[in-house]
Amino acid sequence: MRKLIREIPLANGLTVQFFDATRRYFGDYHQVRIRISCEVPLTAELFDDAPAYQAALKILGGSVLYCKDIEHQGVATLAIPDAVSKVIQQFIDHSLGYFNGHSFPKKLAQTELKRVLGRAKSFVPLRGLNG
Repeated sequence: MRKLIREIPLANGLTVQFFDATRRYFGDYHQVRIRISCEVPLTAELFDDAPAYQAALKILGGSVLYCKDIEHQGVATLAIPDAVSKVIQQFIDHSLGYFNGHSFPKKLAQTELKRVLGRAKSFVPLRGLNG
């Protein structure tokens, strides 16, 4: 079960959310798992023209989601708050500036669209295997 533990509103209108999915797995040992997510609603401004925007809406839906899980194994109960704080602070120190940038929503939407289209193109039906 994930619990929302922090939200950071960004200058570009987005919000980064941190969810805690820490679990005990043996004795006093825990797996600290923090999910970092940021949802980008698709808007016409993220695409070169209206047809590209409409095509993206059909393929991706109304938004794209950035998601990353950070895990630390073997964390003692008393060390959990420090481990969680460290994960959040490292994200703030190293990645928040990129997420806060004006170009981040467009880059994420374009990357996700290329990923989905690339996956669709890589599917090649095999013919003649069943007779």
